[in-house]
Amino acid sequence: MLPEGCKETGGGATPGTQDDQLDLPPVTAVVEAVTKSVEMALRTLLESGGHFSIGAIPRSPRQTPQRRRQENHKLQLEKAMEPNHHHNFILAEVCRLFKEKLGIVQDIDFITHVPANAGDVRAYEYEDGPSPDTDNVAFDLTRNHSLPWNSFILSFLLRKFQAHCTQEAWPIRKDDDYIEEVLHERYKRLQTLWRNARPKLTAKGLIETPAEQEARLVEENLIQKYHRRKTVLDHIITMKSEAPDDDLHSWQWLQHLIKSLGEHGMSSEESSVENGIENVLRVKKMEWQKNIDKELEIIDLQRILDKDIFCSQGAKPLPRKHAPDNPTSSQAPVTALPTALYNEEWISQLTERQRESLKISKEPFPWMKIIAT
Repeated sequence: MLPEGCKETGGGATPGTQDDQLDLPPVTAVVEAVTKSVEMALRTLLESGGHFSIGAIPRSPRQTPQRRRQENHKLQLEKAMEPNHHHNFILAEVCRLFKEKLGIVQDIDFITHVPANAGDVRAYEYEDGPSPDTDNVAFDLTRNHSLPWNSFILSFLLRKFQAHCTQEAWPIRKDDDYIEEVLHERYKRLQTLWRNARPKLTAKGLIETPAEQEARLVEENLIQKYHRRKTVLDHIITMKSEAPDDDLHSWQWLQHLIKSLGEHGMSSEESSVENGIENVLRVKKMEWQKNIDKELEIIDLQRILDKDIFCSQGAKPLPRKHAPDNPTSSQAPVTALPTALYNEEWISQLTERQRESLKISKEPFPWMKIIAT
């Protein structure tokens, strides 16, 4: 008795019948399929820099779940035990490599990245198309890092990274698995940045206009900036509260200042190149707000000085430049703030009706002069 769907081939069966021809694919089709698979495997191996050696079996990129867990545990254990400056060094070099190959100065520049042509990706993965151009890197940003097209580029970057390490005799070296994970995380970070910058659907189900998209990105930037400064201050105050310090009261006042201003009390910036070399962020002036440039500089500087507040993955924060000739922000003034947080000269030029619309709070806000040490 044979399993259902199988045909007995002995005895009375007549070879060459129509039924037999339907059940078995033409031999030429099988040969072509096998040949194409072998060619694709060899091409991928050669393009990725792989090689055969007598008696050696190339390691398969696929691992069993158990093996993958063991490797991941080993990697995470290594990262947990290594000094912070080791990991920071690798992250900085990975960022440098991405910037070099992608032609960007800072992460935000990646939003203009032109992704790979879908036809080229499909031809490479399913047909006999050429591999990604390593001289003009273009990711397939609609998919993750493990897909063949992106995997090829990241493998190329891995080889470049390790080559730089050897040529420049770096004092800190890591194996391929370690660097590969950092590259994957870097790709995911940039992919998220690129996706967030794409036009989205509005509440009415329509695609954002350029103006609406810009307004959304500015809004997201203000929210991120507010929470970043709040996190810095929360961390410092918690740390100084454990061992009371003379300047604890000053940090608590700065915390009260940021919380009072809120998300929309943060200023936006526009990038600029200074002296043809250094990339800086020119802070837009908010005419309605009291000048708090020095206070914000103290908070932002602490983010750079204290490595324990934020992980160092990603680009180093760019210098923020406050100057009289900086552009003026178009943000609407925040309402219901204490009088001390508004620009006195700006307030004096408002009409009675405009002042009423601000709903200025009568809550006192004693000003404190803080000097950075």
